[in-house]
Amino acid sequence: MKFILLDFVQHDQVKIELIKQNALPLLIKCVIEIRFDPINVQQIALEILLALAFDNNALEVLKQNEIFMNHIQILSNNSNSTTISLQRAAERLLWKLEKEEKCINKSIVSNNKYKYDIMISYSHKDKDLCFQIHEQLIKDGYSVWIDKDCLRGSTMIGIANAIENSHNVLICMSNMYKQSVYCQSEAHYAFERGCRLIPIILESNYQPDGWLGILVSGKIYVNFTNQEFALAYEKLKNEINHYQHQNFNILSNINESNEIIFSNTKQHQLNFQSDLPKCIIEWSCDDVKLFFMKIKLDKTIHLLCTHMDGHRLLELYEMCLINRESMYQSLKFELNETYHTLLLISDYLTFLHEIKFYVPLTSTNIQATQSSRLSITFCNVL
Repeated sequence: MKFILLDFVQHDQVKIELIKQNALPLLIKCVIEIRFDPINVQQIALEILLALAFDNNALEVLKQNEIFMNHIQILSNNSNSTTISLQRAAERLLWKLEKEEKCINKSIVSNNKYKYDIMISYSHKDKDLCFQIHEQLIKDGYSVWIDKDCLRGSTMIGIANAIENSHNVLICMSNMYKQSVYCQSEAHYAFERGCRLIPIILESNYQPDGWLGILVSGKIYVNFTNQEFALAYEKLKNEINHYQHQNFNILSNINESNEIIFSNTKQHQLNFQSDLPKCIIEWSCDDVKLFFMKIKLDKTIHLLCTHMDGHRLLELYEMCLINRESMYQSLKFELNETYHTLLLISDYLTFLHEIKFYVPLTSTNIQATQSSRLSITFCNVL
């Protein structure tokens, strides 16, 4: 029942509907009231809240609830052996609410200062094959970080530190990995940090979808289920070695390209004080460029919109409104892959906020899509 429920809330539309149906107060109540069972209710409620915290609106609601924040702080410090899994859930949620954004914004490690070649992110249910891969990597001379004790092992701060200091992050994909909100936290943080992700398939006929599908889209999968271990492992080694020594060249080429782009922009001497046309559909490519420069996103989102006029930018905006989280992940992935640049959630939200003042009132074709959401009763599910 627990895994079915957690898998259920991993879908974007379910998260949106839960928040819309005012499920957050009910879940908070399940966490802070002592009459609820610590493992069967409180822990599950914490894990559902962690899944919902990937929605920025829910994140802010939780952060502003002082009683709840104080309570999970107490839970995260309670090392009682009988409630270690509850402590772990509280610690992960507290990290998401208080520390993740600061860690994402920390400077990225230089390529020659990585402590580990590989960090392995996996579900405990897939440990046998993951441990086999780990042992073989060690035998072949790779430095590898893995948390072998998923229940009593590293805190999220320790895991985040391992991600930051690893050249590659191995994403061990399966249904259990997709359902685990803890695995989502690890994979999401590695993605946010711009780490090089190497996805491997550990379950027969598995196809990643949802948040996991977005994170690994466009990448080559190494499948350990449809071939002998030795052959799959050699393909994994090829993927690791293919990228092992390329970061410096990539970064230098990107920096040179960016310098040319921004130099040419200065030569145009765009007038920052001039007003843009009031309707986005009247914008030229130069107007789009001016818009992003005025809102100080010319070095992030505009890099993906350099050939867009107002009509095309309006289409991009409407796509974002249809599915905000998926489009954020897609834009972030493309920006990271093409320009090795991170897209912060704050920049994405700034774009959505600033552009709406130029959108014509007749642009309402996305409202029908937004209104066709699930109708569920969360109390019955819980």
